[in-house]
Amino acid sequence: MKSLLKSSLIVALILLVSFMACQKQTSGPSEPSKTIYISISPSSLNFGYVAVNQSKDMPVVIKNQNNSAGRLTGTVSVSGNGFSIQGATQFDLSPADSFTIYVRFTPTADGAFNGTLSITHNATNLSSPLTVQLTGNGDATINQIISLIQSGWQSFSNRNYDDALTKFDQAVSLSRASSRYDSLQAEAECGRGWSRAYRREFSLAKSDLLNSLAHQSVSQSVSLNSKAGLAFVHHASNEFSSAIQRALEVLNVNPNYVFAYDNRVYHKRLRLVLAQSYYTLGDFQSAAQQLDIIDPAGAPHSTDPIILLRQIQDMWSRL
Repeated sequence: MKSLLKSSLIVALILLVSFMACQKQTSGPSEPSKTIYISISPSSLNFGYVAVNQSKDMPVVIKNQNNSAGRLTGTVSVSGNGFSIQGATQFDLSPADSFTIYVRFTPTADGAFNGTLSITHNATNLSSPLTVQLTGNGDATINQIISLIQSGWQSFSNRNYDDALTKFDQAVSLSRASSRYDSLQAEAECGRGWSRAYRREFSLAKSDLLNSLAHQSVSQSVSLNSKAGLAFVHHASNEFSSAIQRALEVLNVNPNYVFAYDNRVYHKRLRLVLAQSYYTLGDFQSAAQQLDIIDPAGAPHSTDPIILLRQIQDMWSRL
């Protein structure tokens, strides 16, 4: 009995070895795995300071390198309060192709935020998942400054210049806390300058408007508004050469300039400032040329000083 069992086991073993040898011969050599190269740029994202409840998007580029031997596939996900992905979260790339992910930062409170972008993939050169560190700061102060500036311009448009001055003054004070508020400080000083000009505080108005222009981050619209304000302030202060310079700086950039917060201040009035300033400096031809632009139907205007003065005065009453 034992001999029979032993013989059966030997036969079974021989059959198993024969089967495995046969399988090895028929299956052939196994295929080598494809080499796939992934690159990620940048390796981290710093969103800087973003106003609370406002958003900022930044890109991350995933690339299947040129020398890859196969398709690069994977998914992306994000963790951390305030961070999200905009658009597709899966990629399937041929060699040399790339995929751009946009990460959005929307802080909900003041302070620092941290997160992680995770990228799972089938590349062979780097382990999966890859991570991109995300950092950013919520800024509540910037919201206060923006709100004060908007409120200041609203009061200015309603011709409540005292209230406008108060709002712009508060915005200037807050914006001095950090250089990141530079462009907002420029706008707040512009608004304060205009408010003071309408209160006939011309010296203080001129100081504010010049300070507004001195900021590195001043926008073009704020720059034009400050220069237009200076044109009128210089004219009111009998500084006619400076009034001409500032008026031309505005009109050369925007011949159809209109001050958004008081549409009584527009390109024709700036040209009238030019005409009267030229006249006062004895340049009657240039003064007449400005009247020709303002009132082409009446061109050519006289260069006779007496007639020209009457035409300038008449134009002030008409505009």
